[in-house]
Amino acid sequence: MNLPQPIVLLALLAACTAAAAQSTVVAAEDARFVPLDLRAPDGAAIALLWGDPAGGPSAMLLRLPKGPLPLHVHSSTYHLMLMRGTMKHWDEDGTEAAARPLGPGSYWRQPGGQTHGDACLSDDCLVHLVWDGKRDAYRPPPKP
Repeated sequence: MNLPQPIVLLALLAACTAAAAQSTVVAAEDARFVPLDLRAPDGAAIALLWGDPAGGPSAMLLRLPKGPLPLHVHSSTYHLMLMRGTMKHWDEDGTEAAARPLGPGSYWRQPGGQTHGDACLSDDCLVHLVWDGKRDAYRPPPKP
């Protein structure tokens, strides 16, 4: 895995700072990715860096294939830094077409409970995520 060194160092520093008293170091080449959906082994995959995704907080690397994700919601707020690829991020009032393309080093904070969409515009994208609480995703309820 060929990652820009300053980005990797910042991501690891953020993960180590947010973790409890114990330091955590994960070399990029040692990250163990697991598919989010075992029925789609070539789809999105995560590598846990620290914490408990089921209850939070936690940090992870997320690898995404090219393409948009449907509008979705998370229970918890997350912080994301794009490490590789080009992505778009928009809220429920926006559109993918209107969203600005973002490159490596870009950051966003997504509050829990807010509908949003994401798209990986490159062959693949790699992001560093820090979750304030549990990691989940669900479709938003239909609008009345």
